[in-house]
Amino acid sequence: MTDQPPPSSVAHDLAARIPGEVLVAGEPGYDEARTPYFGIRDGHPVAVVRPADAVDVATVVETATRSGLPLHVRGGGHHAAGHATGDGLLLDLTSLRGLSVGATNDRDGASVWAGGGLTAGEVTNALAQHGLAVGFGDTDSVGIGGLTLSGGLGFLSRRHGMTIDNLLGAEVVTADGRVRRVDAGRDPDLFWALRGGGGSFGVVTRFHYRAVPVTEVYGGALFLPATPQALERVVAVSCAADDALSVIASVIPTPPLDELPAEQHGQPVLMVRVCWAGDIRRGEQAVAPLRAAADPVADLVGPMPYSELLALPTRSHGAVIAVRSLFLDHVDTATAEMMLDYMARSDAPLRMVQLRALGGAIGRVDPAATAFAHRRSGIMVVIASNDEPDLETARDWAEELATKVAQDDPGGYVGFFGPHDDGRIGSAYPPATLARLRQVKATYDPANLFRHNDNITPATP
Repeated sequence: MTDQPPPSSVAHDLAARIPGEVLVAGEPGYDEARTPYFGIRDGHPVAVVRPADAVDVATVVETATRSGLPLHVRGGGHHAAGHATGDGLLLDLTSLRGLSVGATNDRDGASVWAGGGLTAGEVTNALAQHGLAVGFGDTDSVGIGGLTLSGGLGFLSRRHGMTIDNLLGAEVVTADGRVRRVDAGRDPDLFWALRGGGGSFGVVTRFHYRAVPVTEVYGGALFLPATPQALERVVAVSCAADDALSVIASVIPTPPLDELPAEQHGQPVLMVRVCWAGDIRRGEQAVAPLRAAADPVADLVGPMPYSELLALPTRSHGAVIAVRSLFLDHVDTATAEMMLDYMARSDAPLRMVQLRALGGAIGRVDPAATAFAHRRSGIMVVIASNDEPDLETARDWAEELATKVAQDDPGGYVGFFGPHDDGRIGSAYPPATLARLRQVKATYDPANLFRHNDNITPATP
C-alpha cells in the first residue's frame, strides 16, 4: 500500500497545479468559504479550492482519490444538513460563474449555460435582461447546483415544469476524473440520475437549461390570519388553480416588516407567496380566491418583475435547523388545526410549516422519466425549526408534527433533508427508483468518492 501524502503537501501541490484559488487556514476568505449557509457543521478543511474550470475540478477529484482525503463539494452551501463543509478537501464552486444565452433545437428557442457556482438570483437577474427565466425555487440566495440536482420546485413549476424538466444537459466531472458532457443522448443514465438524484454522481460544473419567456408576473406575498379555515382554504384553492398560478403557503412568526402591524410581529401568520405567470391582465382575478380566504393582514401582491419575486428577505443565515419534508394529498380542517397547534406550542424564533401545491406541469411527466418520482403527489410539506441551542427539541417537534399529519403518500424531498436525515434516503425515492440510482452510482462512482451528501450508495455487484 502506498503511503498517503501529508495534508499540507496536498494543499501545496494543488496550489502549484491549478490556476484556480487554493485557500488554507489563516488566509483571507478561508473561513467564509468553509462555512455553509446553515451552521450545523464547523468544518476545517485542509484546503478550500475555488476552481477556474472543469479541468481544475478534475484535478481536485484526482487528488482526493490519490490522497484519500474526504471530498466535500459546495455550490450555494444552502443545504440544511451542512454537507458543504468538513475536513479533507472542500471544492467551492462559487468561482464557476459563467453564463451564456443561446438557442435550442426545439420550438422553445432559448437556452442558457450556467456555471455551477451561480445562485438562483444571479441567473434569474441575468436572464431578465433577455426577457427569459428558468424556474428555480423561491429564494434568490440558493445555489442552482443543489437545487437542480434535488429536482427544483418553485414559482414556475406548475406552468413550465420543475427545474430538472428544463435541464437539457450538463458538464460533469465524474469520480474517474473525466469531464463529461451529458444529455439525453450521451451518458443518458447519468443524465437521468442527475435530475433529482442529488449530488452523489459527480461534480456538475455547468448546467444547460431551457429558458422560457417570462418578464412581469402578478405576484408577491399575501399575509392572512393563521386560522385553520384560512389555511385549509388556501391549500384547496392552490391545488385546484390554473397551472399558471403557483402558491407557497407558510405558517411562520410574523416578520418585522413595516407593512405588518407591530403588535403582530412574532405571532403566527399565514404568509401566502403567489406567482401568476399567465396573462398579467388576469392576475387579479386568479388571486381573488386567495384574498377571499380571510381578511388580509397585509396584501403585497401585484404586478412585478419575476426576478423580484425571489428576493424575499430571510433571517435563517447561520441558523442550525431541523427539517422534515413529506407529501400530502389534501389538507382538511383537522390537519390544519394540528399544524397551527404545533406552531403555537413552540417559541423557536425560526419555525415554519410550509405547503407547496404541486400538480400542473409537474404531474404531467412520467414518474420514471427522472430520478424525482413524486409526480403524482398533491402537496409538499416542509416543517422546520431552529430551537437553538437545543436541536433535539427542534427535531422532536418537526418529527412529531410530520407523524401526526402524515397520510398515505410516503416520501420526502431530498432538497429539504436536514441534519437528522442520515439513513433516510429511501424515503426520497421509491424502491425501483432507488435501485436504479444505485446501479448508476456503481457505474460512475463505485468507490463512493462523492459520499458527503444525501448519499446514494453503489449497488453491490
